[in-house]
Amino acid sequence: MYRMTVLSVLTVTAVWISCGSPGGRSIEQPPKAAAPAPVSSEASTGKLIDVFETLVPRILDDAGVPGAGVAVVHQGRIVYQRGFGYADKDKKQMVGDTTGFNIGSISKTVAAWGVMKLVEDGKLELDAPVSNYLTRWQLPKSEHNASGVTVRRLLSHTAGLSLHGYPGFGPEDTLPSLEESLSGKTNGAGSVELIMAPGTEWKYSGGGYTLAQLLVEEITGVPFARYMRESVLRPLGMKNSDYDLTAEILASSATCYDGWGNATANPRFTAQAAAGLHTTIADLARFAAAGLSGPAGARPGRGVLRPESIALMLAAAPATDGEYGLGYAIDSLPDGSKSTGHGGANRGWHAYFTTVAKTGEGIVVTTNGDNGSAVHMQIRCAWTKWLTGSFPAGDRCKKPVLLPVVRALSSGSGEQARDVYLHCKNNLADQYFFSENQLNRVGYQLLAHKRVADAIVIFQLNVSEYPDAFNTHDSLGEAYLLAGKRELSLASYRKSLELNPNNEHARQIIEKLDSTPSPVPANSASPDPG
Repeated sequence: MYRMTVLSVLTVTAVWISCGSPGGRSIEQPPKAAAPAPVSSEASTGKLIDVFETLVPRILDDAGVPGAGVAVVHQGRIVYQRGFGYADKDKKQMVGDTTGFNIGSISKTVAAWGVMKLVEDGKLELDAPVSNYLTRWQLPKSEHNASGVTVRRLLSHTAGLSLHGYPGFGPEDTLPSLEESLSGKTNGAGSVELIMAPGTEWKYSGGGYTLAQLLVEEITGVPFARYMRESVLRPLGMKNSDYDLTAEILASSATCYDGWGNATANPRFTAQAAAGLHTTIADLARFAAAGLSGPAGARPGRGVLRPESIALMLAAAPATDGEYGLGYAIDSLPDGSKSTGHGGANRGWHAYFTTVAKTGEGIVVTTNGDNGSAVHMQIRCAWTKWLTGSFPAGDRCKKPVLLPVVRALSSGSGEQARDVYLHCKNNLADQYFFSENQLNRVGYQLLAHKRVADAIVIFQLNVSEYPDAFNTHDSLGEAYLLAGKRELSLASYRKSLELNPNNEHARQIIEKLDSTPSPVPANSASPDPG
């Protein structure tokens, strides 16, 4: 059901140990471009840049990700930005400063600037009911009070709304209207509904940002992408960024690749505010720096937003347990300081940025591969060690077990990949990070490649590893259904619903199967970040 991305990282200092996967492979190592001279002459940032010059090509190869863009912000200004590897492997095109990348859910952070600009202009009130501004669409009736759905709560994911993230649409698909998307025409992600009392707890909702997108269009009377282009992107100097996939944007875009290094179709979105921004490492670094105090007295917001608005966005919002502001995720660094930023992922794309408002430091990463989270999180580990003197605590700097599992699957079977996973778990647990979401994602990659039998093996492994997780049973039920195993599918969906009575996806499939003698096709959309 929820095809969540892997929040896993690689260690910076550990030896790169293979789990003994059969047929291990790596992508062709691209030629190393001449290292650019750092803009900053500070010795400390120079050392960090030296680390990246060696580290990034190595982790791209290990993760099977063709290319990346990396930028460093120091004291509020961009001191380093560099493309690594291939934008397109077949054409031997290298990643450069103006190579385009989709940045997934970082789209939300940028969109939040557009919403806050309307608040500053007096056209929106942060704590007024969103319904006051809407004429084209309204939330369906619920047992909860819709008047509690406010702009502040949309931006902080505390509005009580459904729909975690979007799988997107293919290049040949007709995109639904914004109203159709909100009502459930989302390629399997569901509709936007009020499922919890607003303001009571944090629940990530890409659907909430789609509602914010509609809100922008209602207030301004122009398409969301146009408003963002004219009011936020171009004023910030983001000349190669857009929420519309125009011919110009596509012409400069990198090719995106799946976990096996195969080119895959660029996903398209009606839900632009949630997942649709295409940008470059240069533009995204400019955006990250714009939220900080800069050189020569430059103020946070860079004239697009007031510093007071930026401070509000970076501060923890009510009901988020201190972990989310208005469009920004909040994280604790080993020295006790806070960083704010966001991660993003869509099929074939991963990106990440975070900044420290107090010191003006930041890191920005874009990648064009399904395993890009493994790249950006190791880069973040190196940056964190440089900044604080310590690596992040816990498993955050271990390798994701997804990598050897995918390597095994590139030339072997699901059973061989399962054996590799168990070898890592039993013998190399100090080196690898394990999670339900990693195996779930591998399973859906297999479904996308029509390898249903292998996907079933991986989903069965996930169920055995995480038997109390409703989503593992839901995903196994979907694979069984695609394989025509109706009774096994029903059993899995029923177990998922037992574990989570609010799993409407399982409930709907069970009702369809119970009312028809033949299997009902299930959606097998690609993984989504949120």
